[in-house]
Amino acid sequence: MRLIKPNWVTHDGSPIFSIDIHPHSKKFATGGSGGDAGRVVIWNLEPVVDEKKEMDPNVPKMLCQLDNHYACVNCVRWNADGLLASGGDDKLIMIWKLSKFGGGSVFGSTKTNVETWKCVKTLRGHAGDILDLAWAPNNVWLASASVDNTVIVWETNSATIVRVIKGHTGLVKGVSWDPIGKYLASQSDDKTLRIWSTANFSEEKIITEPFKECGGTTHVLRLSWSPDGQYLVSAHAMNGGGSTAQIIDRNGWEVDKDYVGHRKAVTCVRFHQRILARDKKHYCVAALGSRDRSISIWSTALKRPLVVVHELFVASILDISWSQTGLCCCACSKDGTTVFIQFNHDELGEPLDPASQLKLQENIYGKQTKGKFLIIEDPSLYQEELPEPRPLEDLFKPPITSVKSNNISSEQPSSIPKGPINKQIETKTKDGKRRITPMFIPVTPDMEEDMEKATSSEAAKPFSSSSQAKSSIVIEKRDEVKEGPELVSVIDETPGLSEKARKILPPMSPTPTDSKQPNLSEGSDSVQPRVAQLRREADEIFPQLKPKDNLGASYGKLVLTALYKDELTLLQLCQETTASEKWYHYLGYRPTAVAVTSLLAVITLEDGSVHIFLTPRGVRAVPPIIPPAPISRLHASGNKVMVISCNGEVRVWEIKGAYDCKITIKTNASHLVAPKSSLYACQLHNGMPFLVFSSNRAYVYSKDMETWMLIGDSEDPIWRWASLTSLGKLAGDRKPVDGTLAQLQEGLNTLNGKHVPKLKFSSGAETLVSYYGLQALTARALGSSLEFGYWTNVYVNYLCTHDETDKRIRIVLDELLGPSHSMAHLSNWDPKILDLEKHKLLREVMHIIKQHPRWQRLYIEYNEQLEFVSKLRAEHVNGDTKNSQAENEIKV
Repeated sequence: MRLIKPNWVTHDGSPIFSIDIHPHSKKFATGGSGGDAGRVVIWNLEPVVDEKKEMDPNVPKMLCQLDNHYACVNCVRWNADGLLASGGDDKLIMIWKLSKFGGGSVFGSTKTNVETWKCVKTLRGHAGDILDLAWAPNNVWLASASVDNTVIVWETNSATIVRVIKGHTGLVKGVSWDPIGKYLASQSDDKTLRIWSTANFSEEKIITEPFKECGGTTHVLRLSWSPDGQYLVSAHAMNGGGSTAQIIDRNGWEVDKDYVGHRKAVTCVRFHQRILARDKKHYCVAALGSRDRSISIWSTALKRPLVVVHELFVASILDISWSQTGLCCCACSKDGTTVFIQFNHDELGEPLDPASQLKLQENIYGKQTKGKFLIIEDPSLYQEELPEPRPLEDLFKPPITSVKSNNISSEQPSSIPKGPINKQIETKTKDGKRRITPMFIPVTPDMEEDMEKATSSEAAKPFSSSSQAKSSIVIEKRDEVKEGPELVSVIDETPGLSEKARKILPPMSPTPTDSKQPNLSEGSDSVQPRVAQLRREADEIFPQLKPKDNLGASYGKLVLTALYKDELTLLQLCQETTASEKWYHYLGYRPTAVAVTSLLAVITLEDGSVHIFLTPRGVRAVPPIIPPAPISRLHASGNKVMVISCNGEVRVWEIKGAYDCKITIKTNASHLVAPKSSLYACQLHNGMPFLVFSSNRAYVYSKDMETWMLIGDSEDPIWRWASLTSLGKLAGDRKPVDGTLAQLQEGLNTLNGKHVPKLKFSSGAETLVSYYGLQALTARALGSSLEFGYWTNVYVNYLCTHDETDKRIRIVLDELLGPSHSMAHLSNWDPKILDLEKHKLLREVMHIIKQHPRWQRLYIEYNEQLEFVSKLRAEHVNGDTKNSQAENEIKV
């Protein structure tokens, strides 16, 4: 073991609140204060662990300094993909990514950045300082803990809030994900540790016993989960008056074990992310940091600590991190310094490789570690289970509110209906059938008590027992015949409406009760969305959007947020650079989705309505729109808005200004959904709906043909074989174009795993020729001009190499050349494909043909025709110009 304390790792004397080692173990990040703002610094780890590199002036120590946070940075955390998240007192979370560009000097300093890290996402949603962060096992979701008593789960790709978790009554100072993905744990100053199920983020367990005796608070309470998922170790706990770290067993959430020995409160716990092995035994290793300025290293296989190092700092330890190799542990302190402890394999053991660790997890939890327990990466696919439908008779019961008085809770009806309660009205229709209008009968507490007694004492008696009391309800018979609806209206006129209003609104239908609906409480997950439900569950093709308390979307420097509070939704547009609002609106229902472009700001609400605002001015474009069914997806691009309803209806509207709107697409996508598949992604591409399903199939809608076109199918073995085999088969030295089609193909192959299927056929060349031609057509359908040109060149290049005749090459050349006679300029031939000049693309294709000697004659033939047609067109353009000038002179 070797102890290292590099004095050059510093924030200019300011406190360092967090430290984390990069997953590749080549660098590490620190977060804290610096100057007048928060500071994140990325350091080179090699000079720390290698003394020769530390003395080498050519080896940089500091890689990049980031001073973008407005206030102190409390936590920095890497994910497995190398993204860095930082959160601090400015209530912001920033996601950092390494840029391809080189570094530069630090503003206002003599320091130099070797690397350039740019902020790719800024997450806003907390109302207080952010104290801890934790990446989910999928490396996309991020959990943040704040002094506003909440935990927020973010989807970092889209910078949206998945869930605001409420339940703590004190500052939340630590958060940790179960490595299996089934639970999320949080620890707070309210002396509780809470475990949340990621299935619906409901509260799985509250643990209070180990924390009841805890006295003074600590700056952080960073808990940690073992990599095998068996144990959760908390921070600040007490046992018999002594400070401990509580061990919580996943099996039954037992709290009968703890780590003891620290003289003051444990502030942070960090398990090494890899399971270790020695003598064919598997175990996990955790490091504990305390306010007593010491670090202890523990193994789950031993009852005593492996190492205890005292007096490392002059102030409390605030954070700990491990390298992926398991041979380096680092810690930081409030005194502004850091320490690194190097181990060898004999001291700690050999870390398991990722495949062996996954196999061990599957042995413990089953194969569902990659299925049932793994959280979904796309939040739009994350749906809660719908509550059981209410029985029909429950629809006629009044809302019940809980009334507490002198610590006694009783259930009372919220209101008593007006009118008779012991009479029903019977009418007859023309066919002689009877129709009885039911009248609501309120249930009083006395009646409930009598009913309970009757139920308990006469449960065995048949319902038609003669001992039962006769009904006191009087049936009033009416002879007149009703020809309209079968339900009889008790109220003939709607009270409070003017004569003009009555011409628009029909008389009110009879309602079971006048009682008001229960209020929607902020953040409550149990409230039912106030939205029109589908008539049959079978009609729901896509899952319905759920109401949220906090939503956000960004476009460039514009940030659109929707915050539900005090039974109102505040929709607000801000400028990211200034954080000042441009405009805001209040809405009466909870939001379900938001989208923003430079032209439009769109929000959907739980009542099923779509509200469209013009981004520059904040005024409405149209009154609220009500699609034909509850909404499942919302997307906006430019001046177009797309909504997809639960029944598969797709609508696209073009918004040109205030009430200058029209529908451009009206279709249905329900027939595209394969069994057991879901909508994975949707967007507008050149104004056309573009859908990708989890069945590895992608579609784009053709407005001209009024139908959907299949543009990608990774389940098709031939398409998949051709797409993976074609990699590297380019047209000459041309590089692949990174466009919509390329991203789609890469995404579909990634979803299905990048394995090439083995096909038993001999005409592989013909398959590739067909695939290249299809790619060109698909790029044309998507409106991707650059990719169309690229795949046309690839197609011709492959034909020149593998085709025996020139027939298919001539088809391409003829389409690009057009008519080649002397009257060609008078034809209706379109000289462009998408926004590409056909003759310009033809010259590129001719250049490819020229490189193949066997097609020399073909090249000479079409090159002569191209020169002839180009000359004719040039003369025609010059002639039109001269005629136009002569006409102008005559007019003058």
